[in-house]
Amino acid sequence: MARDIQGSGARRHGVAAGCVWWRRRWGGGGGGAGNVTPTNEYQISLRADHTSLPLNIAGVGPGIGVDAPYTTTLYVSARRAGTNDPIPGGENIFSCNVVPQGLEQGALYYLDGDPDHETEVDIDGTTIKVPKAFRSVTLGSNAGAASFHFHAGNTAGTATITCAVTDPQSNKDVTTQLQINVGQATGKASQIRVNRSAPGFLFAQNTNGTTQLIVQAQVLDEAGQRVPNPTAGTHNLYASIVETPGLADNDALLRAGGASGKWVLSSSTNGQAQFTLVSGVATGSLLVEIMTDRFDNNVDNGITEPVRNLFTVPVVLSVGQEALAVSTATDLPSAEEEKSYATILTATGGVPPYKWERVSGSTLPGGLTLSSDGVITGTPFVDGTFRFALKVTDSATLPQTAMKEFSITITPAPVPEPVVTAPQVVTSALPAGTANQSYLALLAASGGKTPYTWSAMSTPFAGGLTVTADGVISGTTGTAETYPVAFTVKDADGLVASRMISITISN
Repeated sequence: MARDIQGSGARRHGVAAGCVWWRRRWGGGGGGAGNVTPTNEYQISLRADHTSLPLNIAGVGPGIGVDAPYTTTLYVSARRAGTNDPIPGGENIFSCNVVPQGLEQGALYYLDGDPDHETEVDIDGTTIKVPKAFRSVTLGSNAGAASFHFHAGNTAGTATITCAVTDPQSNKDVTTQLQINVGQATGKASQIRVNRSAPGFLFAQNTNGTTQLIVQAQVLDEAGQRVPNPTAGTHNLYASIVETPGLADNDALLRAGGASGKWVLSSSTNGQAQFTLVSGVATGSLLVEIMTDRFDNNVDNGITEPVRNLFTVPVVLSVGQEALAVSTATDLPSAEEEKSYATILTATGGVPPYKWERVSGSTLPGGLTLSSDGVITGTPFVDGTFRFALKVTDSATLPQTAMKEFSITITPAPVPEPVVTAPQVVTSALPAGTANQSYLALLAASGGKTPYTWSAMSTPFAGGLTVTADGVISGTTGTAETYPVAFTVKDADGLVASRMISITISN
């Protein structure tokens, strides 16, 4: 995790900079702001994809999606009560921060690719860019909402996220909070640990060695506690042989509960499930994937929140008769930036099972990790061609070691084409006013290209009210009645949208 903690000024105090602009321009609650009733004030809400995260004891960096189990996306929004109109768009509308300030449980991240939100880190002579960790972030508003990310640390506890926004009509600060538990027992699957029976490898069929390997999978929650047993008659574990060109998966099988095939289902008892891997006639390595569903501990009805683990098992004809060697080609399969990636390394000779690790001073591309049994997985967040050296050690009494340099090309993530949309007036109703009194309200729009320019079909309206180009309605109201007014918004490209909105003036 990057420890270059940023944040100052308005960010540290939880007040969005955009809110300060409103105070400067309209003052601290004077004028027509007093006419805004509580039912018309903006309200802020905050939610997260996950409110429980596992301990990040491995120091894995932040990411997005199912391959980032230590990161959750948070969504903050503000809408006017009663009418549900979103707060106007702009920069620095929302301000969010995390406590405790020591960031023991985790930090906030933008993960938007903005260079200002990344930092350069030197790892063994190689400079890579990684996302910065923040105590506080400020966010713009798109249709009244924004998103950011929380990434778990390596200490168990509860992190409190607080977000604030200022109602542009009443100048009142509105806040909301959300707690995220890190490393606490929840009873929901967070990780799968794999234990293989001795000898940890297989002989090919029609040889004199072991051709079956018992695999035990432990399904654990964030705190390392075993998950409850699944509902009777259902399965909570899915195991499959991943078909990989050039590997020994042609006729290998899995067996569990009387069934056999390229995939099987199993149920855990006291958090532990078991299945058997049977080799085929081919040699090489088998890649096996195990999955469970954090959502409901049931894989029979599909997998909504996958938790997975990958491991390899060597398949050999003999042991100790050939020197240990790396058989994987130098050029690894290419990857795509910000897209999940997995490939495995293979070795021959020596005495399996094998242990893989990086050669000192060599690093993998940012976002990728290497497991001890030779599986490279992750989501790369940098593009380019990278070279790195890895070594493999066998299990002989006098271990053998072999080294090889690999190359991997990571292509840039595709740039989405901009979506051109016409603007639309999102304000559907305006606050009621009092006859012959000052009045203040704000119009909101979405879509199109900012900045917007507002106008009304007739001016003044509702007595003596006018609308500025910024969409601010102000002035002194007329007599008590309901005034229908046609408002028009024009975006920076000249696209327009109109809407009829009534203003009710009473005594």
